[in-house]
Amino acid sequence: MKTFMHLLGWFGNILLSIGIFPQVILTWKSHDVASFSWSFLLMWSIGVLLTFIYILFDNIQDKKFQYPLLLNYLVNILGTSYLVFAKFIYS
Repeated sequence: MKTFMHLLGWFGNILLSIGIFPQVILTWKSHDVASFSWSFLLMWSIGVLLTFIYILFDNIQDKKFQYPLLLNYLVNILGTSYLVFAKFIYS
């Protein structure tokens, strides 16, 4: 059961991680950022960053790393950073 739950966690976090790629690719190709509000982008990117820091700190304290969560949030930090950058450049 524990192995199944770990696989479930990995699968879920991989889906969450790659879920940002279609938007990043579309934005990269079209340079269309009109539908992104600044408040959404800033709250999302700051929230992802703060959650990543919390998870990392908690993992370091417990000496037990939740790699699926760390991967998910790291990929989302990169993706949201690009979307914020694109909104700034293409607006």
